[in-house]
This record gives sequence, C-alpha cells and structure tokens, in this order.
Amino acid sequence: MAKVFVVFCFVLSVCAGPAKAEEAMVVERGTEGLVGVPFRVVNESRRPIACSAAIAHWYSARIGSVAPWRRLEAKLWSKPATGEVFLLNETQDRMPVQRLWCGYAGADVSTRSEIGLLRRAETAEPPIELVCSSGGESQALDCRRRQGE
Repeated sequence: MAKVFVVFCFVLSVCAGPAKAEEAMVVERGTEGLVGVPFRVVNESRRPIACSAAIAHWYSARIGSVAPWRRLEAKLWSKPATGEVFLLNETQDRMPVQRLWCGYAGADVSTRSEIGLLRRAETAEPPIELVCSSGGESQALDCRRRQGE
C-alpha cells in the first residue's frame, strides 16, 4: 500500500507541474495622466443630502454632504485616454467610479438620484454641476445638471 501511495504522489507531482503564485492587483496612484473634474452640487431641498460613488460591487465612498440651501464642492478625476472616472483616497489610490448618486442624508441609497457620466475614450469627463431638489410626489431626491451642462 505504501508503494502505491509513493507512486501516486510522484504521478501527481509530475502532472500538476510547478505551483504558480497568484498575481497581485496593481493599484495605480496619483494624478499623472488624469484631469480634475469639478463636482458641484447645490442643495435646494429642505433636507441635508449626501453624495456617494459606488467603487466596487458592495462598496461605496462618500463624496460629501451638504445642508439645505448650501453648496457641495469636491473633485473627481478623469483619465481621458480611456474615459475612466476615479475618486482618489487619502493615499492617492485611484478608485474607479462605477455609479454616482446623491440622496437624502441617512437614506442616500434608497432616495438616490443617479448621476450619469460621459465615460468616453479620448474625452475628459466634463464638470458635474448639479441642482438637487425635492422629488415632488416621489420620496427620491431629484438632481439635474445645470442648464448649459
């Protein structure tokens, strides 16, 4: 029985080949090759609002929040060569933005107003200038690009 086990181990090691290490994900950092994208939101609702970005399937990052009748200013980053849009964290890691929204603070996901992005290769993302107001009959926030955008 021991002989069979030794032969089995030998055959397994020959057939399996050398073990390969998994490749590590490369995280790009910094603003080289990127263009700043101003993100401005005027809150014309009666409630505080929060704006966030989905940067992975189950992870979102807060862009900022703003009180009623105030203005939020932040910056996103665009890579014109590919059309990608990023948030940068405190260590300058490029976090790809999958979705972008604003909603009422404390319930921004369920009351969100989705914000569309251009994402066109060879074109920098244009500035994002929004006016957000109460959604009327709907419980959702209503954010629209300013005229001329």
